[in-house]
Order: sequence, then structure tokens, then C-alpha cells
Amino acid sequence: MNSASPEGRRIEAQLRERYTEVWTDIRRELDKHSEQRYSDMIQGAGDPEDAATADVLIDLNLAEIDHDAQELRAIQDALARLKRGEYGYCQRCGEDISPARLEAMPHATLCVKCQAQIERMRASSDPTPSL
Repeated sequence: MNSASPEGRRIEAQLRERYTEVWTDIRRELDKHSEQRYSDMIQGAGDPEDAATADVLIDLNLAEIDHDAQELRAIQDALARLKRGEYGYCQRCGEDISPARLEAMPHATLCVKCQAQIERMRASSDPTPSL
């Protein structure tokens, strides 16, 4: 599929709208992070528990920003694939990615079968012990 077809234009608009949403979320998190740091400087150091809690919250905010940034890159890649006429094809096996999967995750690069295979391989090679 490419961006010249009606369906391609619809998908491009959907991807661009999601890009704007994610970018807005990132900016909001960065603003919140900046405001919190300024507030912390004014208030000075609280007790160690408050500082530890603040550090955890900052780490969570940064992790969320990192996740959002990864989604932005995925959306940019999807837009590039759409422009090249490669959108909607699995990058592993070359088969069509199901419309339902693309509707749920427009920047998907793998079909459900290949995604499941990769997740099984990762799970079997994960050395993390379970409880």
C-alpha cells in the first residue's frame, strides 16, 4: 500500500494524528519534569524517603518519555514505508499484515505469526528466573 491511494491517505492521516498525540504527551512530560526539578530546588532537600520517592517518579516519567520516543520513531518508519509502498507487509516474512492488526497498531512491522515467534524466542532465551 502507498500514500497515493485513498486507504493510504487515511492511514497517513491516522499516523500523523497519533504522532501529534505522542509528541504532545512527550512535551507535557518534559514540562512536568522541568517544573518538578525547579520546585525541588526551591524547596530544598526533604527527608531521604521523599527524595527516594521523587527519584522513582522521575525515573518513571523518563521511562514513559523513552517509550513515547520509541513510538514516534516507529510512526516515522511507518510513514516512510507507506511512502515507499511497503506499508502493510511483514518485514520478516513479506506476507500481508492483517488489517485488524494494522488498525490496532498502525506502525506494526510484523504480522501476528512472526511477532509471536519473536516473542517466544525472546521468552525462551530470557535468563530471568521466575518466582
